[in-house]
Amino acid sequence: MTVRASNGAQIRVWRENNLYCARPAGSAVEPQICAAVDLFEVIAELAGLNLEVTAQSAEAVALALEAQRELEDSQDRLEDASGSD
Repeated sequence: MTVRASNGAQIRVWRENNLYCARPAGSAVEPQICAAVDLFEVIAELAGLNLEVTAQSAEAVALALEAQRELEDSQDRLEDASGSD
């Protein structure tokens, strides 16, 4: 899935097992890999958001939560379709 920051930066985020991967959308660079708790920092760095600025740090957290929710929902739907518990 792709999240878009207010500055126009687009970040592609996906899950591999229990880890999150992120890189600028449309880029072939190696992704940054992190745990869910660190996803907001990775998104902030890739999007050029300054975590010292309250509004920008809140935006990074919101984008990370959006990505986590969507990716968890997608994973749940895949598990439901496959009959996994």
